[in-house]
Amino acid sequence: MLRIKFAILCLAGSIGCYAQQSAVKEADHILSSAKPDFAAALKAVKPALEHEDTKTSAEAWYYAGKASLGLWDRMLLDISLGQEVKNERKKECGHYLIDSYEYFRKSLMFDSLPNEKGKIKPKYSKDILNLEAKNYRAFRNAGIFLYDVRDLQGAYDAWEIYVSLPSTLKRQKKNVKADSQTELGQIYYYQALCAMSTNHMRNAIDKFVEARMTGFSNKDLYLYGMEASRREKADSMMLDFARLGCELYGDKEVSFALVLINDYLKRRDYETCQALAEKALAVDSDDKVKSQLYDVMGVICDSEGDFEGALANFQKAVVYDPNSAKAYFDLARVIYNASLKVAESGGEESEANAAPGLEKAAEYFEKAYSLNPSMSQIPETLYGIYYRLGVGYEAKATEWEKRQK
Repeated sequence: MLRIKFAILCLAGSIGCYAQQSAVKEADHILSSAKPDFAAALKAVKPALEHEDTKTSAEAWYYAGKASLGLWDRMLLDISLGQEVKNERKKECGHYLIDSYEYFRKSLMFDSLPNEKGKIKPKYSKDILNLEAKNYRAFRNAGIFLYDVRDLQGAYDAWEIYVSLPSTLKRQKKNVKADSQTELGQIYYYQALCAMSTNHMRNAIDKFVEARMTGFSNKDLYLYGMEASRREKADSMMLDFARLGCELYGDKEVSFALVLINDYLKRRDYETCQALAEKALAVDSDDKVKSQLYDVMGVICDSEGDFEGALANFQKAVVYDPNSAKAYFDLARVIYNASLKVAESGGEESEANAAPGLEKAAEYFEKAYSLNPSMSQIPETLYGIYYRLGVGYEAKATEWEKRQK
């Protein structure tokens, strides 16, 4: 009984293998006809790509590649004949072209394996390499189709084949002339935009760098490069994009200077900060940006002990942006610190002389807190100010004492 079952199982396996081999032959037959039905050929051969007995068949992968490539070519023919091709078909056929490359690559791999006699006799490799070389620019066009229909990952993948195909073919002794650096640079740039839109920031950074290395340049390359680097937490790359962007477009765009200024502030390089801020103020920008720049100038003056300069710049900062909590806080801070020095200078009139400054500082601290209640240090500072002012400010002191966290 066991022998009979075993024989039946073996027979079933043989039937399955035969069926898959027949599917491969059927695909060959369809593709060899005068008017091949590429979709039918692909449908016929696909099961053979997964079956245990045929999934390593160079022939099966080769026919899958030819069928997918045929579907792409058929769409191009329809376009050339003036037929309307809907976006959904453009997207589908763009992916057929990408698939054809993957199928051909599998076929090449299996076509280079030794046969049962231990010899390597490629049967399909020459034709595959010729087809890939012939369709080099087709991958660029497929990427454009996919980008236009907002399939950004598909566009990225098609373009990745396009930019890497000349070197890939060269390793296999097949030469194809790559497009110019100008054309490649533009594709790298759009690849980077696709990568950003699909949240692949590391890829975006790499592609922005590759675009830059070809000589391609525009303002957005450096702006988006900074943003991708920021999201990836790649601070050194963000600064690189900012420096280059500032050199090339700093007279038109202040964003590069703002990033650099922040870095120089951290390093306490106030001289460079001052130069960058002054240059940036000459660039056309909105009032909020000007407010930030004057705030930076105020911080620099304050760090150098220039109270009058700090005061003047912080006052400009709140004029340009009346909703900037930081600007109001910085303005309050320098007035408060100066008033404390007066109060602690000694003499009978010191507290009285300091009072107007403390009152003004309190006003600005309250304004900053109303704009940004997360500034948790403000309630304690205000309590201290009102407590110091004394008579007439008891209620205020109590109010801010309760707000302390």
